[in-house]
Amino acid sequence: MGASPVLVLAGLGIALLAGCIAGVALGAANLDASTLAKALFTDSGDPAAEVIVHSFRIPRVVAALVVGASLGAAGSLLQSATRNPLGDPQLFGLGGGAAIVQALAMAGVIGTGAWMVASLSVIAAVVGALLIFLLASRENLTPARLALIGVSVGALTVAIAAAILMHARVFSLQALALFSGSLANRSWDDVTPVIPFLALGIAMAVVAAGRLNLLVLGDRLAGQLGASPRSTRLVALVSAGVLAGAGVSLAGVVGFVGLLTPHVVRLFLGNDARIVMAVSVPAGALVVLYADQLARLALMPAEIPVGLVTTVLGAPLMIWVARRLQ
Repeated sequence: MGASPVLVLAGLGIALLAGCIAGVALGAANLDASTLAKALFTDSGDPAAEVIVHSFRIPRVVAALVVGASLGAAGSLLQSATRNPLGDPQLFGLGGGAAIVQALAMAGVIGTGAWMVASLSVIAAVVGALLIFLLASRENLTPARLALIGVSVGALTVAIAAAILMHARVFSLQALALFSGSLANRSWDDVTPVIPFLALGIAMAVVAAGRLNLLVLGDRLAGQLGASPRSTRLVALVSAGVLAGAGVSLAGVVGFVGLLTPHVVRLFLGNDARIVMAVSVPAGALVVLYADQLARLALMPAEIPVGLVTTVLGAPLMIWVARRLQ
């Protein structure tokens, strides 16, 4: 807990830069350093290399960064706003609401335009966040009960999404990509609509972060110190909904990122909600970026869903974190 936030951010920045370079340089198509540099910075005269770099690899790297940043920040906000260590976009049903929208798009019930799907996914996740807000505002609701309700809502939304896909007989690999998370074949058309929602969610999070620390003291004392618990919690949870919806609209359900990232940050930097939220953004981006590299390269040319990678790596790490927090 004595680590410097500046040093941690610097380390994350270096690791992110290395991951971005690896994401652009490595892949099923073997591009030597000279061809890669020309495709990146000049008119290389190799149209195939330019398409691979600019239309596939760079958008996928950016997509991984956006998804990780969204989920990391959303998890941090949920945990702080609900005072619940199990706060997670997927466990609390925010991701499941967005997954229902994805399933409806895959089934042809709604349009598949990227802007429409992203917008409706965010709206669905915000509705889930408002439900959490109403539940969390009840004075007799303990964090444990809230977690149980959140898990139940999350399971129900995923079941609804699965039922939609089964009824529409959606191809099994599409369903796997939704429920296990995938960044395969993401283009700029997929990434561009999500970035404004990421910016909006983080801006709202910045507004709420300074007052989230006071919620730890209890609603009554926080109110006496000048922070409105209800408005602070509302802004934080709506922000988490915007961020979670943005992430799910781009990658599907990616587990453990929102749950684990804030806890790891707290182990190194303490419990200041402002610092945890700020550092969870690049930390979440780092997790998804490197998980996607493993998903893409481990069984090349085949791919593993990125959500499976985050779950396999995140589950034992979460057990370790839980033991450290005892």
